[in-house]
Amino acid sequence: MAVKFIQKNYVKYNLGNGYMCCHVEALHATPPAADLYTDLLVRKLIQKTGSAGIISTVSRTVIDLNRPPTDDNQEALTEYRKCIEEILNQLGICEEGIDHITVPYLHLSFHGMKDTHFGPLAIEIGTSRGRSCSKEVKKWFEEKLTENLHTILPNATVIFDNKFAGNKAIHLHRVGDGEAYKGYKENFHSFQIELSRTIRKKHRTKMVQVFSNLIDEFQLKFVLDSK
Repeated sequence: MAVKFIQKNYVKYNLGNGYMCCHVEALHATPPAADLYTDLLVRKLIQKTGSAGIISTVSRTVIDLNRPPTDDNQEALTEYRKCIEEILNQLGICEEGIDHITVPYLHLSFHGMKDTHFGPLAIEIGTSRGRSCSKEVKKWFEEKLTENLHTILPNATVIFDNKFAGNKAIHLHRVGDGEAYKGYKENFHSFQIELSRTIRKKHRTKMVQVFSNLIDEFQLKFVLDSK
């Protein structure tokens, strides 16, 4: 079944099934300078897991949603952040008058890197050097991702917080950036996922398997255990 999106000015989004405490996104999905195939991966993950999803509809050469707020991107960034708020509200985990979400939430942001950085079968995970998630969830994510990769794509290399550790935009969802955006505090866990071009082009089905497993395991281990 095709994924149905709500269209906005800068993004399109799907609210998910209202149960899975996760959203996946491709913020550099639109040419020119697109991270090719990341939108296709996000669509498949929405279909397979029931997670919510957000895909940019504007090129990063015009507006880059994966940056802290500036005068140039403020309107688009506000729209993107409102989509996240709507997803959290549908899940019933973002209560009015409370400045944090009430259960653990997983945010996976998919991007693309060149094969020349770490080889054709490489993935780098960025957490803004530990600021975008808790130590416990980061440790779990590293262990489970490595384990899943070695099973599904044994020759793949996974790197953590190296060349693409993520700028402050990735952890502002957690800590906020002032009164206008207070963040969702300690239960919000963001991971920036950089995929080599070969993995994006030739191994998307395997990546859907790897990350859908992670999403399902996060729901079981952290979300259901917290209720």
